[in-house]
Amino acid sequence: MVKFAELKKIAESVEIVDAHAHNIVAIDSTVPFLNCFSEAAGDALSDVPHTINFKRSLKEIAGIYGSSLSLHAVQESRQRLGLESSAAVCFKAAKISVLLIDDGIELDKKFDIKWHRNFVPTVGRILRVERVAEKILEKGSNGTWTLRSFMEIFTEDLKSYPLIILADEVFAFKSIVAYRSGLAINTEVTEKEAEEGLSDVLCAGHPIRISNKSFIDYIFLHALKVAQSYDLPMQIHTGFGDKDLDLRLANPLHLRNLLEDKRFMKSRLVLLHASYPFSREASYLASVYRQVYLDFGLAIPKLSFHGMVSSVKELLELAPMNKIMFSTDGIAFAETFYLGAKKAREVVFSVLRDACVDGDLSIPEAIAAVKDIFAENSKKFYKLDVSSSYSDVKPPLSSSFQEEELNELSKDVTFVRIIWIDASGQHRCRVVPQQRFYSSVQKHGVGLTCACMGMSSASDGPAVDTNLSASGETRIVPDLSTKCRLPWYCLTFRTV
Repeated sequence: MVKFAELKKIAESVEIVDAHAHNIVAIDSTVPFLNCFSEAAGDALSDVPHTINFKRSLKEIAGIYGSSLSLHAVQESRQRLGLESSAAVCFKAAKISVLLIDDGIELDKKFDIKWHRNFVPTVGRILRVERVAEKILEKGSNGTWTLRSFMEIFTEDLKSYPLIILADEVFAFKSIVAYRSGLAINTEVTEKEAEEGLSDVLCAGHPIRISNKSFIDYIFLHALKVAQSYDLPMQIHTGFGDKDLDLRLANPLHLRNLLEDKRFMKSRLVLLHASYPFSREASYLASVYRQVYLDFGLAIPKLSFHGMVSSVKELLELAPMNKIMFSTDGIAFAETFYLGAKKAREVVFSVLRDACVDGDLSIPEAIAAVKDIFAENSKKFYKLDVSSSYSDVKPPLSSSFQEEELNELSKDVTFVRIIWIDASGQHRCRVVPQQRFYSSVQKHGVGLTCACMGMSSASDGPAVDTNLSASGETRIVPDLSTKCRLPWYCLTFRTV
């Protein structure tokens, strides 16, 4: 609808803050590319191509690379472009100006946080507290650790991270307690219980994996105290994830004891992943507890479109809009960042447009909400000083994919096809030489006789009473954001 054109334009163009994501891996990493579409692992990956998300997302990725619509063709395109070039394409399309990375997941051949600055101007760190604890325990032998000696080093390490102001500045802590023992955190866990829990963890041997409930609750509460003392937020995994998670224990309502504890009233907690399928519960908590905020990454883009819209609508049912934030939860592959950003723009526009239609919001209020959800809320919440734009980044491009591929002449392209829909709903097309497209058409468009806009679907001539003739001109200016390579070859040249 025309009246929502400005809302749609803002949703599609606003620069976004990606407040929770993970490292990208090398192109020859052992991480399966199918994980781009699912949280499944092992044998369950074989069924991923039958999911709605896979079928939809594969089209999106094939479109941005201009490849054929198959997993093999997409993977071939990634190999042909190289990692840096394919990442440049994805991040350019995503328009991410700030990226906060939880680097606590062990991934084969993952790049460090600094590497991601090749594509995003501002990159910071999310510190996963359980991984900090595990690394400490891995350094010592089983017989040397006591709770006191461990906690001294753990506290010292946690306090050192907020003081780092260089490449890996920490903007928040994060906990995956939901994965290890559930969200029903015992706020009264004793030192004795924690000591016994530490002993159980050490007895399990290497590699260290902290899963004892008493011990993990104890270190979570201590980490939260440190975060609160430095005015750092604590991100908390809630809702769905991979099969390592007991979903029954990931309902954020289990956090009630923690939220009611007066020691942590000044903390700032972010419930990640829209808490799906507990989005309404998360919305309720954000509405009644000042310290609770929401992030809908992972739910977008992993769900069906209806599921994504429903989840975001459920978050908005009760939660204040200034407490809802965006992230891609991108991981391993640059394509996950692109998919998260693209679908989030579409979903948020759809949700806020419906809110306007229903009379819940005015269009100016919806426009303000778009800017808040995608950027302003996170800037304030994480205390981000953002001065650079995503367009300021000049990514390193491989020799097989130069910058001309993004913006200028391509050596292997002869023609550019411009397609539009006329007033009768018919698809129309004009093909122009590539040289002419870049020298003139991309800025000034192509000229059509006025009669062209009055063609009917029944006959190839102006409809009756349109009064349009061959005299006069209408100009069609291409939308450059839709430019892509078509997976089609003709003789010795290819078209776009």
